[in-house]
Amino acid sequence: RTESLSGFSPSKTRPLCHRATASLRMSKNTNCKNAIKEWMKREKAMAEMKAKEWAEKKEAGAPDEDMPVDADGQLHNPDGSVFTGPKDAKKITLIGMIPPIAKMDKQLNDLPLCEHLGLSTNNIGTIGNLKELRNLKTLSLSRNVIKALKNLDPLADTLEQLWLSYNLLEKLDGLSKLRKLRILYVANNKIADFAEFAKLKENTNLEELVAIGNPCYLASDAKTARATIIRAIPSLKMLDGTRIELSEREEAEEKKE
Repeated sequence: RTESLSGFSPSKTRPLCHRATASLRMSKNTNCKNAIKEWMKREKAMAEMKAKEWAEKKEAGAPDEDMPVDADGQLHNPDGSVFTGPKDAKKITLIGMIPPIAKMDKQLNDLPLCEHLGLSTNNIGTIGNLKELRNLKTLSLSRNVIKALKNLDPLADTLEQLWLSYNLLEKLDGLSKLRKLRILYVANNKIADFAEFAKLKENTNLEELVAIGNPCYLASDAKTARATIIRAIPSLKMLDGTRIELSEREEAEEKKE
């Protein structure tokens, strides 16, 4: 179970995994407590597998210096530090649960050191219960059913990346207090008005945006759509996976009415 960075797919339809998730909406949902338990089981199984693989290589004559840092049977964070459970884990991925997660419940507040929380490909409709995640830098909620951006203010001083592609967003309200936000993915939502992107002007550290696949793009040619968003967000350096050159920004500004 992995996450794509932007959640963008050239296909006009959602991936089979998402449609499968959608078919489970009437069944019993997975709560965050059980999802975290399942994630821990997977992490432990992976650690055991890596340790076993290394033991076999060592038995075959591999030198000690070739031992991978995560082949000691312990659980490792992305930075190499060891964790023993959810409370000291820095990256937690509750992706594509079956049955899906439908609610971001209070169990998420028991992840105080979490820096990357993956909740993509579920059935989440409302953002919430993030108050105690004071170290969160990346929040992935792509491929859910979120209609509005709410309850993100507790992440104002930490959140750097927000992944929301393939949801049901029409508006981009609710992001202005995210002072450290650098990367925002909102591809394939329901944003019909380019004026929504002007609201991101307040996010002065925003450098990368993926917004392709929204209705506003379909109502305009690609070049005009790109120029409109570039004008709206002065801090932007990358749009839809393509770097914004100085000459392109100057040209977009010249066309400003």
